[in-house]
Amino acid sequence: MISLHWAVFQLPIHLVDYVVAHELAHVRVAGHGPEYWRLLGRALPECRRLKTELDELGRRVWMGDLA
Repeated sequence: MISLHWAVFQLPIHLVDYVVAHELAHVRVAGHGPEYWRLLGRALPECRRLKTELDELGRRVWMGDLA
């Protein structure tokens, strides 16, 4: 089972997809080691770019600064 914070749904849909895939990958692999990134990369080849985008935008979401 996964849980998502309500603020995730303020993100653009492609980042919501990334967060869901990220959490589902953790169902199979704990942590963020190489095996985790291989699994996530198979589901979302652009996962590194999406992570960077989420890191930038995510700070604003959690602070309530997303219009």
